[in-house]
Amino acid sequence: MPLFKIDILEHYSKEKTSELLKIIHYNAVAAFDIPEGDRYQIVTRHQSEDMILEDTGLGFVRTEDKVAIQIFSRKREKAMKLLFYKQLVSDLHEKMGLNKKDILISFFENEDEDWSFADGEAQFITGELS
Repeated sequence: MPLFKIDILEHYSKEKTSELLKIIHYNAVAAFDIPEGDRYQIVTRHQSEDMILEDTGLGFVRTEDKVAIQIFSRKREKAMKLLFYKQLVSDLHEKMGLNKKDILISFFENEDEDWSFADGEAQFITGELS
């Protein structure tokens, strides 16, 4: 945990998708101090016309490499989130050549009782996870 939902366009190759997921996970481990084996990522591919990410009036245009990353997580410190955003975008740009303006990240916080990893149990509440 956290759970990452990643939306990309259908032209992303398996290799490019794999690299994207590795970079996201590496940065999550570093920023949120989560265990290496704590990896939850779901990728959804879209046709170009089904993924509209406008600039919200900021004056830029996104390319066909745009990606939307939604993070569902327990509460995290503001500084952790800001560091994650900055470092992830930097790494995706440096390692994959993605345009920094193509990366949209949104964070959704929830509570311990909002997670059940298996067996219909809330493992943060039962104490199986901390």
